[in-house]
Order: sequence, then structure tokens, then C-alpha cells
Amino acid sequence: MPDFFFQPEHTALYHVLLAWAIFAQKEDLALIFWSKCENPLLAAIMASSILNTMAEMVNSAKDLKLNNDLLKHSRLFEKRALFLMDSLYEENEIGCMSLVNTEDKVWGIRVAPVECAFDNGMIDVVGHPCVQRLLNRIWYKDTAAMWRDWMKNVVRLSGAAWKSPAMMFMVHYLLMFGILIAYSAFLLSNVNDSGIGFYEMLLYFWIIADAVEEIVRNIVITVQRQRTHNQSRKLFRLYCYLTNFWNVLALLMYIVIVSAILVRIFNVGQRMEIRIYSLGLFIIYMRFFHSLMVLKYFGLKLIMIGKMLKELLQFSWILFVFIVCAGVMYHSNMYPNHRDMWPKFGADIENWRIWKIVSLPYWQLYGELSLDQLRGENNGNGTSCTSVESEWESNTNMERCVEYDWAIMVIAAMYLLISNLLLINLIIALFSYRFEEVQNNSDRLWKYWRYAIIKDYSTRFPVPINVLLHVVNGIVIICKRKRQNGKTGNIREQKSVSRKCIDACSLEPETLVQLQAKYATSRLYSEMTTNSMH
Repeated sequence: MPDFFFQPEHTALYHVLLAWAIFAQKEDLALIFWSKCENPLLAAIMASSILNTMAEMVNSAKDLKLNNDLLKHSRLFEKRALFLMDSLYEENEIGCMSLVNTEDKVWGIRVAPVECAFDNGMIDVVGHPCVQRLLNRIWYKDTAAMWRDWMKNVVRLSGAAWKSPAMMFMVHYLLMFGILIAYSAFLLSNVNDSGIGFYEMLLYFWIIADAVEEIVRNIVITVQRQRTHNQSRKLFRLYCYLTNFWNVLALLMYIVIVSAILVRIFNVGQRMEIRIYSLGLFIIYMRFFHSLMVLKYFGLKLIMIGKMLKELLQFSWILFVFIVCAGVMYHSNMYPNHRDMWPKFGADIENWRIWKIVSLPYWQLYGELSLDQLRGENNGNGTSCTSVESEWESNTNMERCVEYDWAIMVIAAMYLLISNLLLINLIIALFSYRFEEVQNNSDRLWKYWRYAIIKDYSTRFPVPINVLLHVVNGIVIICKRKRQNGKTGNIREQKSVSRKCIDACSLEPETLVQLQAKYATSRLYSEMTTNSMH
């Protein structure tokens, strides 16, 4: 194709025409305009993501046909991107790896193809052999292809192996394991008012260092890393950060620990301190599971747990309705005309009557039938209960005695029949479905989530030594910029660790563009037309 078509003004025009064809659902014209774009790989990925987002927006009964058409068109562009990646990878492996990790600008958005594919959930694109080979090179910093060879280079004190994202990842979680031990020791023995102990000091230092790495680096630097990013792109990057489960878990941990510190400062009570600190310890233990995501066996199990947990949270609303319904029916028949239902002003949370209402039907889900309590057989069995209204109303430690009625057993029989036989087996069936879904797509899903870990640890330092390393790195950057400014008169932006790994063996941008255009306008166009892929 003549060079005329690759001039900036003409390529920008084709991008506009491609956008018009996508929104107007002109598939024939979209194929033609797309084949003339300067970066057809990135354009195909972005077009697929836009069409998929449009399909989600019209996902209703009256727009079912439009939804199907948009999804079909979205999958078509994804196939074009995959076909183009296959062709480029076959032609030039190194160049293709460099291309998928090189940022370009389409429709005013500057992003790398693989990053755009990950943000929009394009599992097949991220799982492509080209991308996976690229990730291996970044993960081991071009020192090995497998972890055994990488460990040999670590033992040999190879500088590149010690600076690799794999080493950052391993050191980070080894230090985190030490903090878990210190936090557990602090919670078991040092939660008191005598001052800040050694274990508590370690915990606070680690929390501050981790917050610097998670918040400052991931939010501030990621959102403002390039001035060329428009406002919508920055908000989208922030949205992607806040919708990641592990990031949300980190932010939740900071909130819980800060709340525990405030409770400790204002001396609310030792029991409340222990409760909140215990919750913070639980969250850190859950975050430690992230270290297993890099291993395929454990990573798949965590993906399964995540999908099942999401299913359980959605299904819990059905369980909640049944539990509250059964609890109210139980309470009204066991304690007729119980006027002390609402807590008085200043009453403790643990004395709220709602816990009494929902506790019995909730534990019955797990086989704790409590038939003796339902029949009132525990009234005189060493328990402190009374039938005098003035006594149980004035004394929160005194429980009201159960007044047995045959309707209570009928309610229990109906509730147990529905909950234990129907609802529990239904959630088990849903879990089995999710398990098979993940198992059938295990390789694709693990490769997809592996990208997030490698991308994250290619630009971060282990906590808590990250504070010192960031200071040293900042001094080195300033010195390099001053030295470069003295030689050339201009300061260039520092490249990321992952980009350094690839730039050493990448092709020139002009060569990559010509290689893309070659397949997008000739072989790709003809083969997709003859195979009726459109």
C-alpha cells in the first residue's frame, strides 16, 4: 500500500471513520476502515472492548437482538486481533512481543495493546503465546525461561536475576510472612495500655510502607504517569484499580488498622481493640493468599474460591430472607407479646433483640436443630430465665422463658425442609457449576490473572524495604537526568522496568507499523473475506 495512507492526517481520519462504522453497526465498512488504521492491532482490541461495553449497556429484553449483534461484532474484532497476533508472531517473534507492550494512541487514548486487552477482560488475547512469552521474559528479566533456571542464576548471584520481578515478588511475601508472625504475637500478648511494643512497632512500620507502595505508587503514579492520558483514561485506570479484589482488600486493611489505632488512642476499651485488630489480622492473612496466585495449581483454586464467593454473596440474599422470616415466626411463637423488641437509648449492640431472632434459624442451616430450646425444655435446666415481664425487661442478663406451642415445631419442620434440602443443595449445585466452568477454562484464566501480578511487580519494590529503595531510586534518577541534561540539553522520561526488558531487542516503530499494515491490508483482509469470518 502507498505510504500516502499512513500519513498522520489520513490515519486519524480512518480512526474517525472506524468509530462511525462501529457505532452505526456497518460491519463491512468497519473492516475496510480498520485495515487502513496505523495500528490495526490496538484498534481491533479497542473496537472489541467498545462493542462489548455497548452490548452490556443494551442488555435488556427489548434490545436482545442488538445485544447479540454487538457481541458478535465484538468477537469478530477480537478474532481479527488474535489472527493479526498469530501472523506477526510467526513473522517476527521479538517484534510482536515488543509491539503488544508498546503504547500507542487510538481515539485519543494512549495504551499498550496487552494492557487494553487485560483491562477489558479479553482472556484469549492476554493468553496468547506471544503475550505469555513476553511475560516470562519480564518476570525473570531475560535470565531464564523456567523457575529452575532462574533459581540457578539467583544462586550464582546474577544481578539481573536479583533485580527481576520474580525476586521482588518472593522477597515481598517472605517479609510479609514475617509481619504475619509479628502481628499474631502482638495480638496474642501485647494488646495493652502500657505503650507501643516491638511487635506493634513493626506492624505500624510495615503498614505505612505498604500504604506508600499501594496507594502512592498504584493510584497517584499510575493515574498521573503520563500527561498524554486524558481525564477519562485516568478515571478508567482508577476504576480498574478499585475493582481489583486484592487492591480493595489492601484498602480495607488500612481502614481497619487505622480504626484500631483510633480506638487505642481514645481508650474505647481493650475488648474493642482486640476485635478490630483481629479483623485486621484476618485481612492480612487473606492478602497473603495472593502469593499463591503465581502458581498455577493454587492460583486456579483461588480463582474458583473467588467465583464461588461471588455466587454465595448473591445467593445470600435469598438465605437472608428465609432466615429473617423463620426467625420472626419462631420469636413470635416462643415469646408472645414481647414488648421489649427495640433497644433502649445507649444499649449495647450485643443486647439487640435482632441477634436473638436470626441466630436460631441461622445455626439450623448447619444442622444445629436446637429442638430442646424450641420446646422450652431448657427453661428449668440450669438456665437463668424468668416469666416475669418486669424482671427480663429491667435486667439484660435475664432471658425470658420460652412458651411452647405446637405451631413452633410445624414452623421448624417447614423451614428445615426448605433450607436444608432445597437451598443448601441449590448452592452446592451452583458451586459445582462454577467449579466446572473454571476447570474447563483453567489455563486461560490463570494466564489472564498472571498478567496482573507480573505487571504489578515489574514496577514495585518489596515492603517494607521499598521506602529506602524508593529514596535511592529517586536519587539515581535525579543524577541521571542532571547528567543527561548537561550532555544533550533535554530530559527524557524514564522507562519502566518491563519496557527496558523488551526495548533491548525490539524493532524500530516504523518497521512494526509496516509489518502490521502488511497483514492488515493483504493477507488478513483476503483470508477473513474468503473464510466468511465477517
